[in-house]
Amino acid sequence: MNLIRRLVTIGALLLLPLSRVQAQIVERPVPFDSSGLVTVMTPFLADRASLRPPWWPVSGEFTEARLFTTNDSTYVLSVTRRTGVVERYALSANDRDAIRAVISRLPRETIVARTDARNAFIRGQTFLGLLVYGPAFAGAIGDNSGSASAGYLVVAGGTFFAASEISRRMFISRPQADLSTNMGLNGALAGWATTYLFNVGDRGQYAGAFIGGLAGATLGVRAARNMSEADAVAAGFGSDIGALIAFGTMEALRGSSDCTFDPVTFIESCTTRRLSNRSEVAVVLASGLIGYPIGLLYPRNAMYNVTAGDVQTLGTTAALGAGGGIALLNRHASYSHFATAATVGGVLGMMAGDRFLVQRYDHDRDEADRLSLGTAAGTLIGAGIAALGKSSRNNPHVIGGLAVGGGLAGLIVTERYLRPRPDAGRPRLRVTFNPASVALMAARAPGNHSLLNVRF
Repeated sequence: MNLIRRLVTIGALLLLPLSRVQAQIVERPVPFDSSGLVTVMTPFLADRASLRPPWWPVSGEFTEARLFTTNDSTYVLSVTRRTGVVERYALSANDRDAIRAVISRLPRETIVARTDARNAFIRGQTFLGLLVYGPAFAGAIGDNSGSASAGYLVVAGGTFFAASEISRRMFISRPQADLSTNMGLNGALAGWATTYLFNVGDRGQYAGAFIGGLAGATLGVRAARNMSEADAVAAGFGSDIGALIAFGTMEALRGSSDCTFDPVTFIESCTTRRLSNRSEVAVVLASGLIGYPIGLLYPRNAMYNVTAGDVQTLGTTAALGAGGGIALLNRHASYSHFATAATVGGVLGMMAGDRFLVQRYDHDRDEADRLSLGTAAGTLIGAGIAALGKSSRNNPHVIGGLAVGGGLAGLIVTERYLRPRPDAGRPRLRVTFNPASVALMAARAPGNHSLLNVRF
């Protein structure tokens, strides 16, 4: 009997792990779309796909969602909240098919995850730490060179680790990386401008720049959660170009201060500028803030498709237009004339870029970068040709004209070389007039002769 009991006990102990193995539930991750590209659902994709109940049970803010299956007929949706809580929802096969159908209809550039978004976020914040956060913090706390240097080194180096930890704890999309970098820089400038307007001391201005930079980067991450790349880049570009236009306009209105010296009385008299420095800072600050919503409206309300690369090309054409405006001036032109020519030329260049580049083609970001490099290379070639002639070295019209002409030629050649995709926006109404049909109809030539062609 003792032997039998021992055998039964040994058998039960051997069968116990097998029963536990059979009781395990193995979940296999599955993609949300039919092509297998979307394995992680982000708030941006959920908003773009307009996911809603009853087949999408998630409500409120979340960080990411993943889909799992046990037997290809029962699905589990795992949702991670911003607080770290993980919620699990049971989905039927019909719910999963409905979600897959909606996600699969999204454009490829929307659903493809940008693997460089996290690196772009860390790189942008590290850049701000070296050039913005670090110097601002050092100026705010530095009573002497030792404490200022220590503060700069700690903040500049700590920004990298802080950004790395933030990107590890939460999903960072490319729009968030772009807008947080832009708003971090502009937020620091806005913080300095605000403290300057309230006549705060130097250390207070440094503190305002530091706090404004951190606040701007944080706001950029939160504001870009439901933006596309074009939205984020256009919002930042709107703020930058708005501040530059305001600066150029104010500089043109303020004029310059001239000083004259009387050799008889030994008295120097100077004329002050028409507007104060604080008025200029206030206008530039307001224009930069207003530029964010105005820039965001550009890709969302245009009658044609606007990509992030398209917005970047506008910066290239605006710079080329500003250079062209300055090239028209002679060497004796006043400072206000330079500001006026640069501002008007930049606006016209931006409008030309929208008309001939953005409305006709869809540029990706790599193409926009190469277009900028091609324009810069053409500008250098044009300036080099101008430097060859002895008579042109002292003539700013020739030097500026050849430099701008070379830049324009470089832009056109690069655009031809790239061959970007045609614009994928909504078709526009086009009406063309054929004057040759008037002569054919007057001559009563046989056949159909169209005088007006309407295409839409």
